[in-house]
Amino acid sequence: MTPLTPPHGRAEPAGKGPCPSYRPLREKLKKLPWRVAAPSFVIPAGVAENCRVLDGLASEVSLLFLETRSCLDYGPEDLPPWLAGLDLTYHVHLPLDLRWEQGGAPASGPDPLDAVLALAAKAAFLSPRAFVLHPPPDLGRLPEIAARWAAGGPDAPLLLENTALHGPDRLEGPARVAGLGLCLDLGHAMAYGHETAAESLDFRRVGMLHLSAPGQSSRADEHLPLDRLDRAGRTLLRRWLHRLPPTATLCVEVFSLDGLLASLESLAAWAEDWGLAS
Repeated sequence: MTPLTPPHGRAEPAGKGPCPSYRPLREKLKKLPWRVAAPSFVIPAGVAENCRVLDGLASEVSLLFLETRSCLDYGPEDLPPWLAGLDLTYHVHLPLDLRWEQGGAPASGPDPLDAVLALAAKAAFLSPRAFVLHPPPDLGRLPEIAARWAAGGPDAPLLLENTALHGPDRLEGPARVAGLGLCLDLGHAMAYGHETAAESLDFRRVGMLHLSAPGQSSRADEHLPLDRLDRAGRTLLRRWLHRLPPTATLCVEVFSLDGLLASLESLAAWAEDWGLAS
């Protein structure tokens, strides 16, 4: 199977990991009104080792359950019990390869809603604070998804992320009707020309903000470090942060440790310059 980007392998043997002193940067991040999260792929290893590396830097880790079959196969070696003892909270990014069109036919893999609920159960020992889902092509399925989540899912919000197919303006109304929240992705909005559409959002419904800089042309959603944002991107981010409720989470979706550190330094510096840090 060709791995999705970022790749998601099994955990390496637990160890201390290449963890420098993060204290000065974490102290800067604590001055922001929002919880700051990082993805569970910043070094080429599994979830557990990435969480060790991020412990002491981010407040929260986004568990990247991006591939349905491989993540359903995770066991205690991939999600060891000691993850619950780290100084971290967690949320889950659900798979990108869910087979919404084919349903649960044997040839197409597990039913997407069954898979979503099974993955939520697999992460339950970590009490994830939220779950992020790329919505199906047919937004008419959102009430069904919301009903299944309410009936069999955890007591945590399910947030719908804007994508190339569903810009923020197209997504907001159906999400509101279904009673689901929003995860607003800055890099996606910029990559797909949805910046203006996002301006009309009710930011009180935004439970999470994904942060990265877009790439160029065919790699527009490349998730580059935040220091690669151009002037327009920084201006857009500033407007969004001024509207974002303090209950939201900022997830810096950059998939390398160096890029993550550079992004967090930029975020902390900008927040101070923009009068957003305490």
